[in-house]
Amino acid sequence: MRFSKRAAAVAATATLTTLALASCSGGGGGGGGGEEATDENKPEKLTVAAWMDFPPELLASFEEEYGIEVVVNSFPDGASAQTVLRNGLSSEGAGLSDVHLVELDWWTEMMAVPEDWVELPEIPDRWVDWKVTQGSVDGVITGYGTDIGPLGIAFNQDMTGTAGVAADPESFGEFIGGDAATWESFLDAGREYVAVSDNFFIDSLSSAFQAAINLLPDAFEDPESGKPYNLADNAAIEELFMTFAEAAEDGISAGIPIGHADWGAGFQNRQWATVVTPAWMAGIIAENADGIPGWRVSSTFPDGGGNWGGSFFAVPSTGENTGWAVELADYLTSPDAAVQWFHTTGQFPSQLEAIENPDIAETENEFFGGQRLGQIYGDLAAAAGDAAAGGYRGENFAGIQTLVTDGIRLVESGSATPQEAWDSVVSDFEALGFDTAG
Repeated sequence: MRFSKRAAAVAATATLTTLALASCSGGGGGGGGGEEATDENKPEKLTVAAWMDFPPELLASFEEEYGIEVVVNSFPDGASAQTVLRNGLSSEGAGLSDVHLVELDWWTEMMAVPEDWVELPEIPDRWVDWKVTQGSVDGVITGYGTDIGPLGIAFNQDMTGTAGVAADPESFGEFIGGDAATWESFLDAGREYVAVSDNFFIDSLSSAFQAAINLLPDAFEDPESGKPYNLADNAAIEELFMTFAEAAEDGISAGIPIGHADWGAGFQNRQWATVVTPAWMAGIIAENADGIPGWRVSSTFPDGGGNWGGSFFAVPSTGENTGWAVELADYLTSPDAAVQWFHTTGQFPSQLEAIENPDIAETENEFFGGQRLGQIYGDLAAAAGDAAAGGYRGENFAGIQTLVTDGIRLVESGSATPQEAWDSVVSDFEALGFDTAG
């Protein structure tokens, strides 16, 4: 299976719990708990911990600009990076790099002790507002944003056209509900599709369910206390779970999410017609569906759209080079860097200037039939508005999310009915012994 590092990272963190440049950086200096970057304290090298490929000129340009070598401590996936970071934070910084890439899904856990991180200077008007909010703790910026994952739906218009339900992006948007699209209308479209087709509507409902969870304001935990809600009494999650589980029972899903060993083969075998596709996944689909024509991205998304994924560069306060580490984090997240990352890895930028850059907005994607994906995902991000920030994510968000998405997989595999799967999820949750809210 052709599967990039970024894909493996997102898949792994989702299971456990998943952009240089010619200009000088805009922030400069260290924040609270950090030193100033000066010629006197300039190190020979800086280290950055990450699990994704860097644009070829990115680190070389920083070294040329400042005379500091940048060494990437590369991890095979986000889960490995998370483990090393967690261990380092619990042992006074042992083994940590100067700069760490932190995934949104485990951001709250890593930031549980704000003093572990350098306060980063504000850089006005660089990012979409909600990205800055996500990267802050109690109003203090501790992470500079890299990518965002505005949500879209990739679909194969050849498959939907053959089925007689939609022949192009406009008709597909209407098929799943148009401007009033909801998850219910999307899943009902799936039922209609499988009734007239010999393949599945979607690769995995567990992935779609995760996207739906991201749109809830406080899916699993109380924002005031941080404590998990009692899952047995969580009516919003139970209702959403049953909506997706019943669609799984109706057989609209192949039950093969990104990260599964058969995901790439599923594209090659034309096993499904749609995939919930945050911006970072478009390039991964193009890689895995290489040679299979007809794939497009719809500008319509259920419930108005949202965000899945995204990361931040943050600076541990125990580092010996915090001032220069802040300079590096700033440099890695400039608009120019974001454009380079978009073309290298397909990551969609959170930087306003980069989103509007014609090099992103007007670039035609050959695999997706010449669609301007930068413009499509930019419009999807704008349409989502504040919802793109996602809901509250406490320290236990990722783990509880894993429990409930695994319940959808039980139904997809035929191992349980929707009610049996929900009961199993609740039982597993109760076995964890949380001190719950209320």
